Amino acid sequence: MGRDVGEEAHVHLIDDPAWAGATVDEVLTAVCGDDNLAVVFLADRTTMQAESRPLLAVTTLTQEESVGDEDYEQLTEFGRDFRTIPAGVHDVHANLSIGNLGFEEYAARAHDDPEGMYRSF
Repeated sequence: MGRDVGEEAHVHLIDDPAWAGATVDEVLTAVCGDDNLAVVFLADRTTMQAESRPLLAVTTLTQEESVGDEDYEQLTEFGRDFRTIPAGVHDVHANLSIGNLGFEEYAARAHDDPEGMYRSF
């Protein structure tokens, strides 16, 4: 099933050497004002060195913002981040945006992958 031609992804691409070596927490602090942002995809050293170019997908939800400790623990059962192949970015972003799947479902899928990456459902 292909994407509709009129469908546009809402992404903010930042290509700035000043962010080289930034930690996940530094990136999350920079985007914390965007309430509509559920996930951030980072191209880090691993992305650039691996042949499959796996991006790091990180949930923007913090323990303080979650409904409760139990909910946050469930959301982050497999960590607050996972690797995804570039082709998986749209799937993750779109399904998180509409609430079709949760971050933990993608993280679990990546956890079950032999290389620790989300590829597809």
